[in-house]
Amino acid sequence: MVLEITKTDFEKAVPAAQDPSGSIFEVMEDAIKIELSYLESQVLGDVGADAVEHGALAYPALVQTVKHLACVRAFMNEMRSLDLVLTPTGFGVVSTNDTAPASKMRVDALDGQLRRQERLLLGTLLDRLFRVPGWGLQPQRQWTVQTLFFCIQQLEQFAGINHPKPEDWDTNYPTVMAADAYLRKHLGNAYMDELLAQLTSHSLSSQNIHIVILCQQYIGACIAQNTRLKEEVYMRMINRLEADLSHYSTYANGEGYRLNHFKPYENHAEDSAFHFVG
Repeated sequence: MVLEITKTDFEKAVPAAQDPSGSIFEVMEDAIKIELSYLESQVLGDVGADAVEHGALAYPALVQTVKHLACVRAFMNEMRSLDLVLTPTGFGVVSTNDTAPASKMRVDALDGQLRRQERLLLGTLLDRLFRVPGWGLQPQRQWTVQTLFFCIQQLEQFAGINHPKPEDWDTNYPTVMAADAYLRKHLGNAYMDELLAQLTSHSLSSQNIHIVILCQQYIGACIAQNTRLKEEVYMRMINRLEADLSHYSTYANGEGYRLNHFKPYENHAEDSAFHFVG
């Protein structure tokens, strides 16, 4: 994938690295190329890379997000090895009479800011890739979007975590997977896979849009440990599915529906296998 990233692009993505001399950008160019290669192989895939390289007019927001994410990842990974100093406008690498060494506290704060920005940008990138035809069929989709709850933004939207940090996502990810496993058991693997495929190809039916949002709300309630909301959302989900099964044939024909409608064995006297209990 060929994508030109300029000093202007870099400084828009990482305002703290603004440097009139351009020395920071010069130092970072190779690292940015490495991050572009990483994003191509791990997130974009051939389909996404082609959209970024040749679809600037069709996908300008996608291209911009890839540029920003590559720059943020590069600077985040390299900044501790740079001879950073503080300038009147931010960080720099060229020492003058107006600069002082960057304190560990300031560098740590910038690192935390960049790590949060990286996760936010990744969520935005994935959302924009959903609109690229064919991206959802690639293996990159399967390892970057494993559940309907796939990005740090959803922690704030559905779990009530204000300004979520990467560690919030890491801490709560086991709960996300456990809630997804519960939904797969009760809605069926085939139906959950259908929802995920439609979400990641920007092709959700009008009926499934509601179910996806309810699933996301359910996972958010699990993270928030709000048992009452979790139960309410789950019942709303099941009631919507059961109200008109003709719109939810994958669910109706799946193991989730059979589990939800399991009839216990009834022991009748006229049965050939009647069990007498004295």
